[in-house]
Amino acid sequence: MTGLATMIRRCGPVRTAAVAAASLAATGAVSSPAAAAASPAAQARQVAEVARAAMADLRLAGLIVRVDRGRRNVATVALGQSMTGVPVTPDMRFRIGSESIPMLTTVLLQLQEEGRLDLDDPLAKHLPDSGVPNADRVTLRMLGHSISGYPDWIQGNPAFVDLLLANPFRLWSEQELLDHAFAQPLVCEPGTCFHYAHTNFLLLGRVIRAVTGRPFAAVVRERVLRPLRLGQTTITRTARMPEPVLHAYGTDRGPYEDTSFWSPSWGLGNGQLMVSTVRDVARAARGVLGGRLVSRASERELVQRLPVAQAPLPGVGFGLGVVLAGDWRVQNPYVNNYAGVMAYLPAQRLSVAIVSTRAIDADFDGGNPSEAVLARLARALAPGHPMPLGGGI
Repeated sequence: MTGLATMIRRCGPVRTAAVAAASLAATGAVSSPAAAAASPAAQARQVAEVARAAMADLRLAGLIVRVDRGRRNVATVALGQSMTGVPVTPDMRFRIGSESIPMLTTVLLQLQEEGRLDLDDPLAKHLPDSGVPNADRVTLRMLGHSISGYPDWIQGNPAFVDLLLANPFRLWSEQELLDHAFAQPLVCEPGTCFHYAHTNFLLLGRVIRAVTGRPFAAVVRERVLRPLRLGQTTITRTARMPEPVLHAYGTDRGPYEDTSFWSPSWGLGNGQLMVSTVRDVARAARGVLGGRLVSRASERELVQRLPVAQAPLPGVGFGLGVVLAGDWRVQNPYVNNYAGVMAYLPAQRLSVAIVSTRAIDADFDGGNPSEAVLARLARALAPGHPMPLGGGI
């Protein structure tokens, strides 16, 4: 899920956020020679040092990082302030944006295993009256890999961005989002180009609803949230979030302001918008990106690299709703100025959850600072598995 900051150039005067809190826990070992010699406490200190340096270098207001190896916590670090005088804590809730997309594609793979759909089915088979262009030629697999040729309603659509910023509290409907997407020309013929668009995943949510006869929210709770014990994750299309809330800030409308309670409804389809914690995101990284909820054959489909589904960055491709960055499996949302990362490294069973918020002096130039934190953690904890994202910040 792409945030407003990727569409709008932002800047601001200089000020550095203070470090307010740190919470550490440690265990586990790593396979690289340098890391293997480090004690669990030393590994935890590495995570804390990376986080503290990132706070200063990236000019963050708040940062929460959790690193797990298998089921065991390596370190959890919470730094900065959520609001003036309110320290960031590890249990704070935040919007996770596109981190829910691999949950959606996991459900698709489960339904394929059950014989209820096939990823090579055309969209029209399940949504015959959708009115969507090329529905008889675009397959579910094309939607999952973002090679459908469908336009997005927000990326490259300044008219929609203007509407969004004119009233950031507006509750958008699915149909309004689709109408704005398809008011633009198609990007390419089906299957011939990679173009990330939220449109693809909204439509896949509708397919799941059509196949199961149930709202996507109910399906994902049953098939993903409950099996993985994601008890701190809430599905909500409204601005409300359970306490305690990590507050986010931005300059999308000019002044530096609190954007925490802007409507998230512009982002994805019904049932796909969630609020969570780093504990649950790390569990989702292990369970969803690690393929724990599907067969080995389905896991291979989840992370299949199609030649056409390649990003401009070397070593970066796009699986079924999953960014394939070197050896890492990633989702990297930026939604209403919450910069997130959910990442999994199968070779070391390493799960990483990161959320960061910007200080008044930050200028990411449309980038996601949590990617930069992930790249630094990869260098420290898994030097044999570099992270190609985050190098531009």
